[in-house]
Amino acid sequence: MKPEISIITVAMNHLTLLKQMLHSLFITCPPKVSFEVILVDNNSTDGTAEYVRKEFPAIHIIENKQTYGFAKNNNIGAARAQGNYILILNPDIILLPDAVDILYNYLRKNEPVGIVAPMLLNQDLSIQRSARNFMNIKLLMYRAFTLGRDDTRNATVQAYLTPELSDEQPATVDWCLGAALLFRSDFYRELGGFDEHFFLYVEDADICQRCWFAGKSVVYHPQARMIHAHQRNSARFSKKTLIHLKSHYYFFKKNRFKIKRHPLK
Repeated sequence: MKPEISIITVAMNHLTLLKQMLHSLFITCPPKVSFEVILVDNNSTDGTAEYVRKEFPAIHIIENKQTYGFAKNNNIGAARAQGNYILILNPDIILLPDAVDILYNYLRKNEPVGIVAPMLLNQDLSIQRSARNFMNIKLLMYRAFTLGRDDTRNATVQAYLTPELSDEQPATVDWCLGAALLFRSDFYRELGGFDEHFFLYVEDADICQRCWFAGKSVVYHPQARMIHAHQRNSARFSKKTLIHLKSHYYFFKKNRFKIKRHPLK
C-alpha cells in the first residue's frame, strides 16, 4: 500500500543520533499516519547502512559513493519517495508524541500552506528558536559578531529569532530550520526541491522563500514538538563557517541583495 508520508533523512556518520531518531519514530512515538522512511547514507564510515539494514529492514537505503550536500541528498531521497507528503527529518531529531500527525493533519486541511514545521526543543526541553525572519546583510554581520548565539542580548538578532511567536498557536513565518519540514510531495517537486547550489546551510531559508514566491505560506506549528540535538558547528570559526558565509552570499546574490519579509506582501 502506498504510504501517506515519505520521511527523508540524510546521515553522514550520525549513527548514535540516528539510533535515537529511529527509536522515537518506530517505537516510542510512531505516527498514526502511514509512512515510509528513506535513508540517504552520505558515504558514512560508521556502519550506518549495516545497522539500519539489520535493525530496520523496512527502511529504504540509498548509499552514496561520494559526499554530497544537504540539498542534493534530500532531493535524492525525495526522488525515491512514494508518499503524498514529504517530511524532511534530520537524524538529530527525536520525535515527541503526535508530532508528525499534527503537522500532517494541519497541512492536509490548509491548502494555502506550502510548508509546515514543528516547534524544536533543545535537549533540556527549552525552546529552540527555529522560526525566523529572512536574513539581510546587516543582520548577518550582527550574527557573525555574536558568533551565531541565540542567547545574545542584541536586539536586532532577537527580533530575527521571532520571540513574539505563541508557544501554542500556529503562526505564519518567513522560514523555519530545515531539521523538520513537511511538504505535499507535488509541491516539493513543483519547487524543484532544495537548491543544490547550496552545499550546507541556508537552503532551508531559500526553499521557504520560494514557497512564498509560489503563492503559499510557511507555518510554524508549536503544538507539534520535536527535540533537536542542534550541533551548531558554525558557531565557532572553522571550515563550516566559510561554507555558511558562502551560502549566505549565494542567497543574497540570488535575491539581488534585497531581502524582504513575506515576498507576497
